[in-house]
Parts: sequence; C-alpha cells; structure tokens
Amino acid sequence: MKSRFPSKNSIDKATVIVPCYNVEAYIQECLESVALQGDTVHHTYVVDNNSSDNTVNQVLKWHAANPSFPLTLLSEEKPGATAARNLPLARVETKWIQFLDADDLLMADKIVHQTTSFPEADVICAASEYLAIDGSKHEKFPEAKIPLALMKGLAGNTCANLFRTSAIKLVDGWDESLESSQETDLMFRLWQAEVTFTQDIQIKTTIRERRNGQISQHQPRKKWLRYTSLRQQMLREFEKSISVDQMLRVELNHAFFDAVRLLAKQDLGEALKSFNANLASKNYRPKVNQINSELYVLAFCVFGFKNAEILRKSLLHWRK
Repeated sequence: MKSRFPSKNSIDKATVIVPCYNVEAYIQECLESVALQGDTVHHTYVVDNNSSDNTVNQVLKWHAANPSFPLTLLSEEKPGATAARNLPLARVETKWIQFLDADDLLMADKIVHQTTSFPEADVICAASEYLAIDGSKHEKFPEAKIPLALMKGLAGNTCANLFRTSAIKLVDGWDESLESSQETDLMFRLWQAEVTFTQDIQIKTTIRERRNGQISQHQPRKKWLRYTSLRQQMLREFEKSISVDQMLRVELNHAFFDAVRLLAKQDLGEALKSFNANLASKNYRPKVNQINSELYVLAFCVFGFKNAEILRKSLLHWRK
C-alpha cells in the first residue's frame, strides 16, 4: 500500500534531531554515529535542554573538529525531550526525520538502509540492540501487528524507528504535556491518522540503558497510571476498527490485562477500575505468560482479579 504522504520535497534525505540533557559523556560518540550515515543526512539539530554539565561545550568542540558537518545547536528551556524534539520541526526540509537520544547510537548506513528498503512507509518500526549498564546486550524486534505492537510497547523504539516528516507534522509532533508514555502516545496518534506502518527486522541502532533521570524510576504509580490509561484508549479505539479481527481482539485483551497487572503493583484500586471497565463484562480469563504464572491464573479463575492480586501480594510478603 502506498503512503498517504507522497513526497513533495525534492530532498529525499533525513534530518536528525538530538535532544540533550547532561550527556557530556555520550554526545560526541552519538554525533559520530550520525556522521556515519553519510550524505543521506541533510542536517542535524542538537537541542540542549537546560544541561548543567559540559554538554554544549562537547557539541561545539565536536563541530569545530568537523566543520563541514551540517549541524545547528539550539536551546529549549521547557524541560523534557518532547519539547526539545518539537523545537526544530518547523525547520525540517527533508522527507524523513530521525529522532536520536544523545546516549544512543546509529549503526553505519542505518538511515539509507531504511529509506531505500521502505520508501513508501510513513513510520518504519525497527529492531534494535539494547545495551545494559552491566554491558550485557539483548535484541528487541517489532511486533508485526501494529495494534498489538502499540499495546505491548513493541512498535520499535523512537531512535531505531524512522518517520516521514509529513506524518509527524500531521499529528503536530510530540505531546509536551506528557511526562511518560510519550513514544506510545505519538505512535498511537499516527495510527489514528491512518499513516502507513512497516517493520524493519535488521538491527541498526544501539539503545543504551540509562542510570537515572527517568520519571519511571521516581514516580512509578504515575507512570503506570498513564501507561494503563493510554492503553485503555487504544483498546477501545482498536475494538472499533474493522481491520482488527476476533483473534487479534483476544490478543489485545491479554496485552491490556498485562498492563492492568503492572498498575496493580502500584495501585490495586485503579487497576480494579480499569479491569472492571474494560474486561469484566467480557468474562475475561488471563493466559499463562511471563507476567501470569499458572498459579496466578488458577487463583484468578477461582477468586477473581482483586483477590488474586491480594493473594499475590500476601505471598510476596510471606516470602520476605
């Protein structure tokens, strides 16, 4: 299926947008990875977001050593990567946008591989390599069914993916009001706009685990409330779509229940509300998976969701 956004821009290249906050140890290596993309990159915008370390100096130092590299350093005072990513959007002249966090890396020819392999796509959901703090690595691949990918958080990664500029502008970029789930929110709004998604299973991006600075580490309840609320919106929207068949609906219910269980660890009352509003009337029964053990599923079937969660917490307390 052809894209809903035929390119009217003669520059069939990419613009790279790199938000920065206290990444002095990473930004030069990040920019080196952008330079590896060659002339498929038309311009790179590095957006400093109130860094208090030497991030800006490191950017200037790198650019001084690479004066021919097309780079503009901007500053965004509003806190958050979403505001930093949105700042250069009005300046973008290219067909494609590559968002890249300053502590992540693009492998050689990542962008040209995607633009030539998937020229008709609006969103390329890509595989990636995750590098943990302890040095261990694991690979993560996108789910092929987009509604299920969005529900399970398997629609690639912001830095591994590639976006058509007209699609990003169609949905007005990133939602700056969100403190978490920004990536899923953007991808869901793109789905609602009926843009063309595809999957790239080649690994061309390294995503590094971060030590700090994530809201999920400091406000887990708020994070999981947003996480589940967004998936509630998605579930209801997907159920209205004629492209979602019965088997996929079942899979979406299971994925939503997994989200509700994650919320239950922080707030059982809110989790129970979500379950009752979306799954109780369907006579839902969970399946055994990485989140739901056989014992848990048995407890659910005998005692119901609320009591199964209470039993789980009591068992964990007893084991301690």
